[in-house]
Amino acid sequence: MSPAAMPAIVLATDSLAPSGVGEHMLTLADALKKDHRVVLAFPSAAGGAGFLRRGREAGYETMPIDAGVTPIAGALQDHRADLLHVHAGVGWEGHALAVSGRTAGIPIIRTEHLPYVLTDEDQRREHLLGIALVDRLIFVSEAAHESYRKAGACGTHATTIRNGIVKPQAKHNCAETRLSLRIPEDVRVLVTVARFTPQKGYEFLLRATSEVVARGQKIHVVLVGDGPDRPKMEALARELEISGTVQFLGEREDVADLLTSADLFVLPSLFEGLPLVILEAMALGLPVVATRIGGTLEALGADYPWLVGAGAVGELADMLSSALTDAAMRARLGERNERRYATRFGAERMASETAALYRAVLSEGDAAHAGK
Repeated sequence: MSPAAMPAIVLATDSLAPSGVGEHMLTLADALKKDHRVVLAFPSAAGGAGFLRRGREAGYETMPIDAGVTPIAGALQDHRADLLHVHAGVGWEGHALAVSGRTAGIPIIRTEHLPYVLTDEDQRREHLLGIALVDRLIFVSEAAHESYRKAGACGTHATTIRNGIVKPQAKHNCAETRLSLRIPEDVRVLVTVARFTPQKGYEFLLRATSEVVARGQKIHVVLVGDGPDRPKMEALARELEISGTVQFLGEREDVADLLTSADLFVLPSLFEGLPLVILEAMALGLPVVATRIGGTLEALGADYPWLVGAGAVGELADMLSSALTDAAMRARLGERNERRYATRFGAERMASETAALYRAVLSEGDAAHAGK
């Protein structure tokens, strides 16, 4: 298909800290580009700036979205957009973008990346008004979908398209990465990749780590990411006297290398949509210890044995201790996770389902226009 004949899709978020949402959008863009002209739209401030840069470097058209509704609508028209796909990291995001799409006169799809967490009544009302503007509502997991369904916030055209990723490629092997991080040879390595926010449960992991260390187990915990809670967590590590055990790496571009260096991946989140980093760990054959919540449970499967209650420090410490001493089970679960990723969570499957939805929505628009 020639570029001129391809439908022009704008993938947009107004989140100032896109993190996983931004990674999802880039993955989706890469999988769609053979049959679509993709435009990536992010705020030019804070975390969005890096995604705009990465989009430009990858050869995509990009669109900063810092202006108001009318200028954004004009930008959509300037890019000759056929459809606007809004990505909301949390329920209060993305509504102004939907208004811009309506002003520009193009169909709108919205993806909810987290479960329903709105408690403020004004935000609840704004969300209902916002989703009334969209043609389709996507959820990244059945668990997230169900949370919105229970809240009466699904609209009339909702569907689930589970997250998918391209298998990460490590550039260095385990020994090389551990050497670069100066990790002792005689310890077990745990890795977590997440933003430092209360949602991700870092406090519970640090307290569980303290308990594991107190039992005499030799471990090294690598924390990858940044965010508002990082200074607080660094202070907690000092308070618990585990600073020599826990390494805070900040944002990194070698996440695949870091995952490959680990014996175990840990995600102690309090809630999730369907976390991409769990899929990355699964794709690389890593065993996982995680909380028994929504999208994480959906990724790993209801029968997955190494799940604990959210916020349950003692239970998490016991599970980590057990997992770190059972090499045979780690190997079995790693192989299981890699197979599950390969059969259920590839990027091509996600893009194929999304593209089918685009075709349906664009066909409806064509039919409505022909009927006028």
